Amino acid sequence: MPVKKISVSVNEETLREIRALAGGAVNFSALVDEGLTRELYRRRMLALLDEMDREDPIPDRERREGEKRWHQIESSSIPARSRRSRKRVAKSA
Repeated sequence: MPVKKISVSVNEETLREIRALAGGAVNFSALVDEGLTRELYRRRMLALLDEMDREDPIPDRERREGEKRWHQIESSSIPARSRRSRKRVAKSA
């Protein structure tokens, strides 16, 4: 597949951390390509869900119940602590 060279700006702290975790050798082109591919997939899935919702919408009452349950689950989640670090691990997305 053909490739296109681009220029990106990256947060210095993020750059430092990825280099430290990778031991200094990082293929940034592959890393950015993978991230963009995942983001493209995510956006395509959201577009599909929007299309499905337009074609066969969920009744308002059921949507409210689902959102309420989702928030209950999300708020009851406790971030796990890493065994390798004293820092708290962020909640998953």
